[in-house]
Amino acid sequence: MLTQRYLIPLSLLVLSLAVNSAQLPDDIEPGDSVNEIQLPLTKQSAAELIRVEYQGKVLSVDKNKFKGKTIFRVKVLHDNGKIRFYRLDPLTGYAPH
Repeated sequence: MLTQRYLIPLSLLVLSLAVNSAQLPDDIEPGDSVNEIQLPLTKQSAAELIRVEYQGKVLSVDKNKFKGKTIFRVKVLHDNGKIRFYRLDPLTGYAPH
């Protein structure tokens, strides 16, 4: 009788864990996450990265040279009406120094 008292709640717990684990991904491949952007950057991925990071409307993306390296120059309109330019290295995704 004592084993039956614990058997039902235990089986319900195990069943609920099995159902939840079925909803988890089996494996995660690079680039599957929303937060991951594949390198090297394209004009579109550079625009998306800047838009998400700096919360503005991307007006243009141009490929330029900066200190001898190819970079993306992204023009952004912010909510306060100011326009700013951001630089991104397409190979690393970081702003060049």
